[in-house]
Amino acid sequence: MLPGVHGVILCAGLTMGAAEMDLAQQLEVIGRHGAGLDIVDVEAASQRGIPVVFTPYGPTESTAEHALTLMLATARRLSQLDRAVREGNFHIRDRVVGRELEGKALGVVGFGRIGQRVAEMCRDALHMSVYAYDPYLAPEEIRDWGATPVEDLIELAALVDILTIHTPLNRETHCLINRDVIQAMKPGAILINTSRGAVVDEAALIKALQRGHLGGAGLDVFDPEPPAPDNPLFQLDQVVLTPHLASFTDEGRRRMGLSVAEDVLSVLRGEKPAALANPEVWSRRRGALTEGSKVDEA
Repeated sequence: MLPGVHGVILCAGLTMGAAEMDLAQQLEVIGRHGAGLDIVDVEAASQRGIPVVFTPYGPTESTAEHALTLMLATARRLSQLDRAVREGNFHIRDRVVGRELEGKALGVVGFGRIGQRVAEMCRDALHMSVYAYDPYLAPEEIRDWGATPVEDLIELAALVDILTIHTPLNRETHCLINRDVIQAMKPGAILINTSRGAVVDEAALIKALQRGHLGGAGLDVFDPEPPAPDNPLFQLDQVVLTPHLASFTDEGRRRMGLSVAEDVLSVLRGEKPAALANPEVWSRRRGALTEGSKVDEA
């Protein structure tokens, strides 16, 4: 299909690298149905003069609500309790005791739109204190929001009861939550990841859970995906797992679908889109239209 298209929209499971772009000599725009750009080689697109549009606002509410759901489900061991009741073990209530989140300390790694929304929910509904790590935000910006900035990730890990991750996946964030960070977390702390699996050193996380250092983990993402059938996470009762669908709500998918379609059409009309991942390419973009429009022709 690629050699004949002027625009392409990517959803989960599809990638667009240099090889695919070189097959698509008429390609004028790449649309990413989502906020994460790890499935698009943005640098390769920029080198070829191809604008990349995405939907940074679309998944915010859905993903934030899912992260909060994982926190609550992990703290109350919901997946373990659900399995036991279905198997007829009602007396599990005599040996499993949950934890409240009210008043606990929340650490947010990546204080962008989703991280801030999660923090807002936890602060306002559960009266949690919020600490944030984000090297791309000035400490004053974090303070102005109402959170406490922490400039060292190890220090943040040692401060909080819940560590929730909301960073993109790139060279800087690959295995950002490594063995040292996980070891620095409080005994019994909970780790939540709704960003990308490779942001966390999964092997180090599994070891910390197996030896009881961490109290639990709520994971929507894995490295690799899907996880292998023999992944040790499947054997751990204190872990809640979902299949990379934090942003998959009717409302969230509609927002992302409409937004990316509108921006792709804007580029094909020669109009600068609302959400452009590589704005520096706009003035030298491939296929800049001087008259007419491929959208009109179609």
